[in-house]
Amino acid sequence: MLNLYRCGLDNSQMSQPCFRINSPSVIFERFDDEVVAIHMDKGTYHSMAGSAADAFLLLADEASAGELANALSNRYAATPEQIGSALAPFLEQLQSEQLIVPVVTPKRQDPLRIPGGETGLPFGAPSLQAFRDLEGLLLLDPVHEVGDEGWPPPAEPKAQ
Repeated sequence: MLNLYRCGLDNSQMSQPCFRINSPSVIFERFDDEVVAIHMDKGTYHSMAGSAADAFLLLADEASAGELANALSNRYAATPEQIGSALAPFLEQLQSEQLIVPVVTPKRQDPLRIPGGETGLPFGAPSLQAFRDLEGLLLLDPVHEVGDEGWPPPAEPKAQ
């Protein structure tokens, strides 16, 4: 029987929790081989490269550790078991930084796929770098209170 749900609801991954990116609190952007994620509520930003960037982007669609490992094994020269072992501490760190949260009710989804056709890439354990040096500035940034007119607000027309 074909299981139409992902995130650990099949018999092989029944006990694995499913995670998703903690949006809207977390925003992110990919730059070449790096993903930069900012936790807007905490004012911290994070950098992830290589397999960490790919894993984080896959979490935008909800995934369990097993699903991430299987998808990453299609791109990197490592087995799902090797990748799964390396993912565990990475996922724990993402959770402790509140970049990802557990999913209570997984959505109907297609299998995970990493964009791009590269395969056989060397696998390095995913890692997360956290930066707190701009925390105060990000929390004070007026971008959090932007109205429909944008920021900075348009200048008032000058009387002639």
